[in-house]
Amino acid sequence: MSAIVQVRDLQKTYDGGFEALKRVNLDIEEGEILALLGPNGAGKTTLISTICGITTPTSGSISVGGHDVIDDFRRARRLVGLVPQEINLEPFEFVMNTVRFSRGLFGKGRNDAYLEQILKDLSLWDKRGGRIAELSGGMKRRVLIAKALSHEPRVLFLDEPTAGVDVELRKDMWQLVERLRKDGVTIILTTHYIEEAEAIADRVGVINKGEILLIEDKAALMSRMGQKEMRIELTESIETVPESLGDYDLVRSNDGRVLTYAYQTTSTRTGITSLLKDLQAAGIGLRDVQTSQSSLEDIFVNLVKESAK
Repeated sequence: MSAIVQVRDLQKTYDGGFEALKRVNLDIEEGEILALLGPNGAGKTTLISTICGITTPTSGSISVGGHDVIDDFRRARRLVGLVPQEINLEPFEFVMNTVRFSRGLFGKGRNDAYLEQILKDLSLWDKRGGRIAELSGGMKRRVLIAKALSHEPRVLFLDEPTAGVDVELRKDMWQLVERLRKDGVTIILTTHYIEEAEAIADRVGVINKGEILLIEDKAALMSRMGQKEMRIELTESIETVPESLGDYDLVRSNDGRVLTYAYQTTSTRTGITSLLKDLQAAGIGLRDVQTSQSSLEDIFVNLVKESAK
């Protein structure tokens, strides 16, 4: 795959000296789904707005499909669809007119069959003749998505698209994302629902304080930085962890009936075999043993904590 979005040494400094973006470098591959994660104020929305040409960078360069977003703004912008966090729609306009007008803004000819399919995909078809003001908040967000797709973009930015919306919209949204992926559309997603990123993203980027901490294949990231936990349920409660087990850094539950052992998934030796032998030697009986893999959310939280030090 080739990079359809290229960001080089991007900086954004606001009046007063606040650096929202600090020399960001980023390649987004054509046809991939990239999840961009970061805490509030990390720079996610600023980065997206700058790539889309809404915010002017202080320095650096951005190209979309080979078109510079400043020198060749119109061609670059035609390739991009944006679903913003804020709902900003004309309340007295009709749904179909709103979506059709957005398509026309990008110089696209009329294609009612295409718009009909979008509205049906987003469960908006029966609302096409209604006014925006008559819609619920969730339906208005669906209209934002339809507007962003109206001109058939090749790159789609979804800035917290399912924040505060109903489960049905979230389900419709991810079904649509999967269809767009099959059509070769590149999708960049920011979300607070990290389980969504874990479910659909090809790569994951983490941004904090205006800096990209990493961009990595999701599976490779979880393998490299993830850890497993073994939960050991005991036959009898213990008051303290025996000194003979001190090297394992076991965590004892409040009631003394469970011990938790953490180990790296990439280690050649997990230490599990020796731990089980040492537990037996210490006279500790086991009722049950379970293992669990750390999630993308665990990795994200640890990365952000490290960057804050």
